[in-house]
Amino acid sequence: MLGQDFVRTARAKGVADRAVVYKHALRNALIPVVAMAGTQFVYLIGGAVIIEEVFALPGMGRLVVNAIYQRDYTTIQGAVLLLTSGAVLVNLALDLLYHLIDRRILYA
Repeated sequence: MLGQDFVRTARAKGVADRAVVYKHALRNALIPVVAMAGTQFVYLIGGAVIIEEVFALPGMGRLVVNAIYQRDYTTIQGAVLLLTSGAVLVNLALDLLYHLIDRRILYA
């Protein structure tokens, strides 16, 4: 990343090394990290179902599994709506964070 053209150009302009690393290189390197962190957070929420069932913990995941066993469709629909709304909100927050990290990212 530090060998990219924009980093070499910034160094050639005389920008301090600290500013080059934090302002140019880190901002561009942070976008994929934020994307993966958001994806992993959504997977973590989904993995709660398995963890709660394996360790017999009370929670949303166990509620969903019990509702599936009892064929309680309204509870299943509510839980799925809540979990997908959470995933959508996490993705919305990530999109807003992308714009804060890199101002060149615009949403029309």
